[in-house]
Amino acid sequence: MAENAGAASGTASGVRLWAVSIEEVRSLFHPTAEMAERLRGDVPFHVLTPYKQSWFRPLLKHDPGAPVLAPDSPLPSDVVSLLHGRFVPPERLVPSWQIVVHWLDRLAAASLRLEIDRWTSERLDFDLARAGVASHFALRSLWGRDAALPLRPLAGSEVGYQRYAVALELGEAWRGSLASLEGSGDLVRHVSDWLCELPAWARDAEGAGRPAPDVFAMTLP
Repeated sequence: MAENAGAASGTASGVRLWAVSIEEVRSLFHPTAEMAERLRGDVPFHVLTPYKQSWFRPLLKHDPGAPVLAPDSPLPSDVVSLLHGRFVPPERLVPSWQIVVHWLDRLAAASLRLEIDRWTSERLDFDLARAGVASHFALRSLWGRDAALPLRPLAGSEVGYQRYAVALELGEAWRGSLASLEGSGDLVRHVSDWLCELPAWARDAEGAGRPAPDVFAMTLP
């Protein structure tokens, strides 16, 4: 998995994009037994004290050598809720999304983070429109489809996706606009270069017996 960092100036505080099939994203919440076991073993717990073997463990209900988790850490109960697609209460949304983002980073062919605020996003779409790019290829169309996940977005955040074919068309349209752009050129080139890698990632996915990657997106609050 490769990650690139955008350099645009300061929607909210940014956008995260992942090249991954929406079917695979949804499968995180209802995985097979084999996949669930792998996911349970790959959770970004924030550990203050690592596990220490205790000779008294067989005699005690509570293992005194168990790891101590930081107050802001995801909990094993969060993992259980996610893997069973259960309701996550508001106070557990942040650590639950920490887990999901970690899993997405592992699962996706590539990811892209854009440090882009609402003003920059609106300016980008205005520049694209002046260069002749159709309005349905605006930046937010990358998360315009409902991901239909059991986990709600964080407050102030949006979560969605765009199908492989449409995301590729968007990348090609943005790249084709570069000669006519009067602004936002660096950002348009950065995003379009990333999107135009989708066919290569699709070939890799096909070789691994996986579906072609869509673009899964999350705006950052």
